Amino acid sequence: MQKTKTGVNLLKEPREQVNPEPGSRTSGIVMALLLFLCIVSVAFYTYQKSLNPSSGPKDLLQIFQRAGSDVNEAEVQYRFDFDSGENPVFAVYKDYIVKCDTSGIWFMDRKGDVVWSESIVFGKPAIKISGSRLLAADIGSGGIYVLNDKTIRWQEKLDTAILNADISEDGYVTVITSSKRDNNEVRVFDPNGIELFRKIIANDFAVSACISPSEKTLAVSGISAGTARAYSNYKFYNKEGEELADQAFDATGELLPIFWYNHDDSIYAVGDSASASIDKTGKLVWEKQFKRVAGASPAGNAYLAAAVEDDAGAQLKIFDKAGKEISSCSLQGKPEGLNAIKGAIAVNTYDTVYFYNEKCKSTGKYSAASHVRQVRFLTRQQAVIICDGSIIVVNIV
Repeated sequence: MQKTKTGVNLLKEPREQVNPEPGSRTSGIVMALLLFLCIVSVAFYTYQKSLNPSSGPKDLLQIFQRAGSDVNEAEVQYRFDFDSGENPVFAVYKDYIVKCDTSGIWFMDRKGDVVWSESIVFGKPAIKISGSRLLAADIGSGGIYVLNDKTIRWQEKLDTAILNADISEDGYVTVITSSKRDNNEVRVFDPNGIELFRKIIANDFAVSACISPSEKTLAVSGISAGTARAYSNYKFYNKEGEELADQAFDATGELLPIFWYNHDDSIYAVGDSASASIDKTGKLVWEKQFKRVAGASPAGNAYLAAAVEDDAGAQLKIFDKAGKEISSCSLQGKPEGLNAIKGAIAVNTYDTVYFYNEKCKSTGKYSAASHVRQVRFLTRQQAVIICDGSIIVVNIV
């Protein structure tokens, strides 16, 4: 008679009684692996929750879905430093990285070498790019400079302070200035710098303005503050300054001051917690509310890309002009900004940039060593990342 270590008698077929059932060892290993994955996933979810407090239990499923996918780190091609003491602003214009600070405008190549510059005194510079032209304006002062490549096509010194300025793809410049008697004044210049007309904004506070791609209308976004709560208001004028249409967001009380024209003269409008589409006649097509809009930008094909936070957490969403959600995905971390061109989207958190295509499929990321200020695309495969005191040019693998 044999005894096991526990003292139980084994009367027959002792080996079959001692060994586990066929497949039980494999099942045990699988269960152990599943338990390990659950522990790791919950730990990672807890970390995500610390970064994004709006995360919910449903995000655990998305963590499992992302567990097997690797995100390629973008390849650093060039890196160079700049003096952040002069509060410069940056843009990508044609094949150049443009820096505008209190002492002038600087065109740099990808390596950071200056290929052209112009000494201009700015108090608070702002840059807008559209088509083949670059607009530099001195906010708070009255200076306007319009460039085509490395040539200043025209410039103007206004007698009132500039609050905002924009340029259309065909070179029409719209400038919002302060007014001595009214709230604001909008001044419109043609591509040669000839002033076409001025429009006084008496009741609202104008925020931004731009001429449509067809050159038929001027859109002005303003804020109405005459009621219990402020709301955005869009007015559309012809080139003689006559009002054509008016779209107010008084029902929802939303502020959507930023807008972009589509090629058919329709508009995408965005604010801190909402986005909307307005057709070329000034009629509201759709409006969507979120807990927060971290950033938005046209993404080509008449799409709008938006990094938002809602009940499902932080997400990247792509909409068309009809309001249909073309694609979406969950975002890692708390989004702080977004930039896009046709076929490529960049969403940045405090210190990381995530790249996507227009189907919201991840195409890469860049982990910065400092705060990411903004991201601009040179091409769909190459981006410029502006951090505190440094610029990094990366290839998106």
